[in-house]
Amino acid sequence: MSEAAYRVLVVDDDLAQAEMVSEFLRISGFKEIDRAANIRSLWQKLAHNEYDIVLLDYRLPDGTGLDVLDQMAKQEQKIPVIMITGQGNERIAAQAILRGASDYLLKSGDYLITLPALIHKSVQAQRLKLSIQRSLDQIRYQALLLNNVRDAVVVWDLAGRITYWNASAKALFGFSAEERLGRPVSQMYLSIFSPPIVLPKEGQTPQAHVTRNFTSRLGKKTWVSSRLTALHDEKQHDRLIGYMDVTHDITRSVEAEQALRESEARYRAIVEDYQTELICRFKPNGTLTFVNEVYCRYFEREREQLLGMNFLYFIPESERPKLIQHLVSYGPDKSVATLEHQVMLPERGLRWMQRTDRAIFDARGRIFEFQSVGRDITERKRMEAQVQAAQTHLIQAARLATIGEVAAGVAHQIYNPLTTIIADAQILRRSLEKDQPGWDSAEAIEHAGWRLQQVVQRLMDFSRPPGESSEKFSITDSLRSALTLVTANLEASGSHLQIDLDPNPAEMIGYRPQLEALWVNLLLLARDSAEESRSHHIWVASRLVEPDQIMVEVCDDGRPIPKDQLAAIFEPNFLGSKSGRGSGIEYSICREIVRQHGGAISAESTPAPKTTFRVVLPLEL
Repeated sequence: MSEAAYRVLVVDDDLAQAEMVSEFLRISGFKEIDRAANIRSLWQKLAHNEYDIVLLDYRLPDGTGLDVLDQMAKQEQKIPVIMITGQGNERIAAQAILRGASDYLLKSGDYLITLPALIHKSVQAQRLKLSIQRSLDQIRYQALLLNNVRDAVVVWDLAGRITYWNASAKALFGFSAEERLGRPVSQMYLSIFSPPIVLPKEGQTPQAHVTRNFTSRLGKKTWVSSRLTALHDEKQHDRLIGYMDVTHDITRSVEAEQALRESEARYRAIVEDYQTELICRFKPNGTLTFVNEVYCRYFEREREQLLGMNFLYFIPESERPKLIQHLVSYGPDKSVATLEHQVMLPERGLRWMQRTDRAIFDARGRIFEFQSVGRDITERKRMEAQVQAAQTHLIQAARLATIGEVAAGVAHQIYNPLTTIIADAQILRRSLEKDQPGWDSAEAIEHAGWRLQQVVQRLMDFSRPPGESSEKFSITDSLRSALTLVTANLEASGSHLQIDLDPNPAEMIGYRPQLEALWVNLLLLARDSAEESRSHHIWVASRLVEPDQIMVEVCDDGRPIPKDQLAAIFEPNFLGSKSGRGSGIEYSICREIVRQHGGAISAESTPAPKTTFRVVLPLEL
């Protein structure tokens, strides 16, 4: 760094003297120079700025330079200080140096001429001192780390002499650092292993982890994992300076694996000959290490194809996070757990599986393998879904019956005052001339009353239990009745409704309340598909497609239905809450109503987005 970049603080109560020093330093090439007239100002400057050096006058109005040096030492300030004074006192000079000053300069003769060189020397000396201190701290820290790691660390130079042997190496190999430092590494270390450590040739990269064994002083065979690393100079990275080998004891793990392999034959006989469950073992990353014959038949693969494969391959994407979370939750307090999830089979498609996984721990308490026992529960899940669908159907029917009873009571409570409102409005309108102000209000009250009466009547018709006999009615009228019930709800939710009904309404024979319930269901499910921050549109259209068939379409531009769900959308409880379209039972109810009328219902969804539910009904049952 040049002198121009040094930041200098001049502390002197003599303004003329301080300005002279500052001006001389600027002429000498220094750019950043600041001044303080007393000790109080000095501390303020140091608190808000960073300086490379302080030029400190001995005598100041509020103390001496020695006081400042003492205080800087207490605060552990690392800024070099040159004491400048007009008194040639050797005792003061000695005290300044002892208390941390970099140098001492008398204000006499040509002292300014020597000042720039003295500043440069003091700054560089301080930086060298700090650099050496940081290097020593780093060396002490690295030595502390190496001596406290659990792995044995052995280092040797290019001359083949051992230069480092940590405490863990003493514990593992039985020899102290004093017995090994400076000794030939080939005799004292490399050759004790089987296989022995072989240094890589020029241009080769040392192997990562190698399993080796050696015989200890007590004659015990010990297994270790060894990692050899080439050491290079920090500044000249291409210059090789030695090697380091890091090893840790894996004897228990090796012995456990050997014992496991020895019992493999017995284990295989048990799981192959006497089991009907799907049994497998896999590594924590999901790689299969064992599968029984039942497992092979279930997943329609040969054992050779399955071993080494990740079992997550058979798990649908939507199910994988749940299964991964299940496996990572294992620990010392949880070694066994059961989970139900879906699997995708090559020929039979989606199936349900229940698995019980047990974690197997190594000597260090780490999971090195899982053992899993599973079975197919697809039929059970299907029966549970059917039972739940039936229960939901009953609840829905009960709710509709309750709504009918409540609607009848509400209608009874509303009709009498509503009749009075309509009648009074008629009387008021007839008593006024059309040009009088109150006539328009009376007419509006009457019309509002009739509209309210119509809505109440529609609600009662919709809630009334269907009769046992069919009736003849207009499809267009049933659609308009359903729209009367839900239009306000759709518009309140922000949906834009567009209606295109057949101008020549066709009549059909069927159960009108059921079909009105069908239209209401489809419209509310279309409303539920709306995505936040996007406008939402719903289209309702009807038209004759054959002389004896009518088609009704309910479309929306909400969130599309994935293809893998679209195929089974009318199955109960398939979508659940993931689709954002109902609870999963509504579409099965819609299909049942259409089936009872001899019609067909279908769905299609595109990423445009546009989702269409299409109902085709015969005009005669």
